[in-house]
Amino acid sequence: MPRAAAAVAGLAVAAWVSTRWVSLSPDARYSLAWGAELIRGDAPQVDAPEVSTPHPLPIVAGGLVSLLGARAAADVYAFGAVLAFALLVYAGFRLGRALGGTVAGVVAAALVATRERVDFFASRAFIDIPFAALVLLAAALAAEGPRRNATPALGLLALAGLLRPEAWGLAALYGGWVIVDQARPSRGQVLQNGRTRAEGPCWSARPDPGPCGIARPDPGPAPAATLALVAAAPAIWILFDLALTGDPFHSLHGTQENALLLERDTGLDDLGPSLRAGIEDLAGLAPAAAGAAFGAWGLVRFRRERPAFAVVMGLVGAGIAAFALLAVADLPLNDRYLVVPALALLALAAAAVPRATRSVVAAAAATLALVPAALALPDDLDAAGDGLEGAHSKARADEDLERLLSRDGVRAAIDRCQSLSAAASGRPAVAALLGRDPATVAISLSPVPPPGSATLSTSETVPPGTPRSVRVRAWTFVNRC
Repeated sequence: MPRAAAAVAGLAVAAWVSTRWVSLSPDARYSLAWGAELIRGDAPQVDAPEVSTPHPLPIVAGGLVSLLGARAAADVYAFGAVLAFALLVYAGFRLGRALGGTVAGVVAAALVATRERVDFFASRAFIDIPFAALVLLAAALAAEGPRRNATPALGLLALAGLLRPEAWGLAALYGGWVIVDQARPSRGQVLQNGRTRAEGPCWSARPDPGPCGIARPDPGPAPAATLALVAAAPAIWILFDLALTGDPFHSLHGTQENALLLERDTGLDDLGPSLRAGIEDLAGLAPAAAGAAFGAWGLVRFRRERPAFAVVMGLVGAGIAAFALLAVADLPLNDRYLVVPALALLALAAAAVPRATRSVVAAAAATLALVPAALALPDDLDAAGDGLEGAHSKARADEDLERLLSRDGVRAAIDRCQSLSAAASGRPAVAALLGRDPATVAISLSPVPPPGSATLSTSETVPPGTPRSVRVRAWTFVNRC
């Protein structure tokens, strides 16, 4: 009963936070608009110019919540963003605990929760937060029991692979390790005379010791099941792109085109500066260096926890390698794509804290991680507060847009007008609220449209007293049809 009450209270707090302090990013609005189209049986134009990259899981989720109506769907999506952030903090705790016990888990969770950039991404409902939560939780499961937890860990990576394709490589690496590990003779196969055999009287079908006094190990998932979990996400994504656009690799090609169009940082020349800036903004250079150094030391020093350190260090290396592959493929080098390796480094740094009194190396790593983090904490919290205030203002502006579009005169004018445009920041929200495909809403080049068209612009860009305009605080509709 106390747990149920705590769960209800937590959900109530999450609902309150989501409605006041979360605003939906354009990517989230595109997912809602496209998902609503799919539910209606229409094919969204995900290959139109200047639209978001389609991510299968958010679009399907957006379609399901769209059944509640446009406004309720946005609220539920924001609520999901808060739950994803909570899951990320919990995943940080589990990962830290796997590396160094409960104290390390609490420190890791605190570091994750107080990163200003992470808080910013969560308050805008970016998919990178649920993606990181799923990946870090999968890593924690793998660190706690590489073979025992293989199936749930691969399942989490499969879900993450429907949010971002970087999880495909992680699933392939982990799945490959599981299959190879199963093929090796395990300790349970070693007889007392030192020889091995696949089956025999030494085995026990139960986890308790058999005739030789050795328990049969958990065999883990069958190789076919492992391969199916590894292949599920890329297969679904490719089929999703093929069904909607005819191009099985549309997400890759479309993202490359948008990166060029929007002049994003891409290519190997920008890799080094983008990597350094991203790690610095997300984790801090000193805590990240402490995590990397202590992780390398832990691989050598801690025999019992060595598999856990190997999992997390491998996650860091794979995350940075994936970021480098983005540069090779001329894809955007956004700092959001470094959330996983940055937070994994923080978990490694947290693992030094409970060992600080027993080791000079651990004490140095803990000091290098915690002192800069503690000194920067007031500024980080101020920045996080400013970010939340910005999200709060943006959420209120979204409500203004909804009220503007709900006015009978405005809606009738939009329905009559053949040409509708909107400010780039509001285009996907306008489409979602009107039940249209975002491609049918042009990006406005001017707050006052040419004759024969109508536009929705932020009020600060529309001169007061503009003829045939309707203003609702942050948004203004100008009709020249």
